[in-house]
Amino acid sequence: MYRKKTAGLLAGWLFGFVLSLQAQLHPKLIVVVVVDQMRADYLDRFASYEHGGLHFLATQGANFLNANFEHLPTETCPGHAVLLSGRNPVHTGIVANDWYDRDTGKMMYCVEDANSVVIGDSGAAVSPRNFLGENFSDWLQTSYPGARVFSISLKDRAAILLGGHHPQSVLWFSHETGRFITSRYYADRLPGWVEEFNSKRVPDSYASKEWTPVMGDSSPAYHTREVAGRFPHVMPSKAGRELYDRVYGSPFGDEVLGAFAESAATANQLGENPRDAPDLLAIGFSSNDAVGHAYGPDGPEMADEQIRLDRTLGHLVESLSARLGKENVLWVLSADHGAEPTPEAELELDHNRSARRIPFSDALNSMEKQLSAIFRITGDVHWFAGQADSMLYFDRAELARHGISLAAASRALVTQVHDVPGVAGFYDTSRLASVPGWIGTFLRNSASTTRSGDVYYLTKEWTLFSSKSTGTSHGDPWPYDTHVPLVIAGWRIQPQRIKRNVQIADLAPTLASLIGVHSPRLEVVDGRSRKDWLKLRAHTDLKQP
Repeated sequence: MYRKKTAGLLAGWLFGFVLSLQAQLHPKLIVVVVVDQMRADYLDRFASYEHGGLHFLATQGANFLNANFEHLPTETCPGHAVLLSGRNPVHTGIVANDWYDRDTGKMMYCVEDANSVVIGDSGAAVSPRNFLGENFSDWLQTSYPGARVFSISLKDRAAILLGGHHPQSVLWFSHETGRFITSRYYADRLPGWVEEFNSKRVPDSYASKEWTPVMGDSSPAYHTREVAGRFPHVMPSKAGRELYDRVYGSPFGDEVLGAFAESAATANQLGENPRDAPDLLAIGFSSNDAVGHAYGPDGPEMADEQIRLDRTLGHLVESLSARLGKENVLWVLSADHGAEPTPEAELELDHNRSARRIPFSDALNSMEKQLSAIFRITGDVHWFAGQADSMLYFDRAELARHGISLAAASRALVTQVHDVPGVAGFYDTSRLASVPGWIGTFLRNSASTTRSGDVYYLTKEWTLFSSKSTGTSHGDPWPYDTHVPLVIAGWRIQPQRIKRNVQIADLAPTLASLIGVHSPRLEVVDGRSRKDWLKLRAHTDLKQP
């Protein structure tokens, strides 16, 4: 009897030991938070006003202080594609938000897919089919059968490019209806929990609401040069496209997405996987980008956006921690690109006297006039069939009509066109192997032989190509656009501030090595695992019975 009782106790202990060991080998839930257009300096700049989710991540996680993208253009689509794939645009194929498709003669949206119509709305047909290869979401499901992947955002491209090829759900916000929707690539109909959330009409609750400084006008957080806009910003009074656009372009959009994220996690019991596999929830907060484009990175609107986002994330951290325990959730914080300071702010604060804002048409006109002079062509010539950020596509039919080869046109643009407003230089996409220095590395990381332009152009530092008189943009390979936050927190991660340089492509292989994800695709990533740089809490010591 004693032996049977001892054997039973031992079996029970072993069972508990195995379960405990499994729990320590991987987190129950991985939450990847990507804040569109979040500059790295925001974490420190607003630290004294934040006590929620951003504060938790920045102070309790491994904070990589010098994390940069190494490609151009620095835009939403390429950035999101790099983040969880560990591969640069040359390998993901996502070379820009849009690129010129030489076969169709039209611009191609990065997630465009005519065969994947939208479910729940009449928006553009989209899917991840333009994304080449796999990302961490796919590796996770290969290594842990039963792992569930959910990816949500206000932007379709953000949700799609974080979600991989085989997620359970990928959902984004419709500006037409204020609902969260998906495409037929993922499902034939919206899940019940999404329909239930949509029925609450959360965005409509912001009708007539005033966006005012959450900490009050007198807070030092808002004592900065106001680039554009004046508080309060009043939301439209009626439900509809105008209201949904304005909600999207304010911190209220973050609040809507935060509530949707909590619904996704609760309704699907993320982190309580019946097959003891880690679940993944990717969240793309897009409103920060809209605020930056409208008001710039240095005004009180951006300060309020960040402070409110901290609170929104704080609610999510508290909700997931209460249900799963903080030690069972692994958090990641990063961004898809940074943002250029507005030239007006740079000049007024006397930070940089070379800062300027010019319309891209000025640069384009200069290029075309010089090319016409070089080839002694009179009259109007349509030199370019397409233009994407940092890329130019020659009109090959027009070149043929004038007896000019593509090589000759590219060579002329690179070597003979000078003093183009706002342009520091041109680079022939077919001859990037010989380009020296950091710009050569960036270009080779970026260029696809089938999707990239014939020539890349490098915008001068502190030049903002914009026809608007306010706000900012991004897309260049300068530090203000490439330098973004990178934080890994929760689970076994101990707080530390890491000053060594990393590229954002290092994130995916680092996550993979942290939780034991294996895939043949990991052999061809551009990034490197930085697990060895992290301070990890030891596995819990289990006492002998």
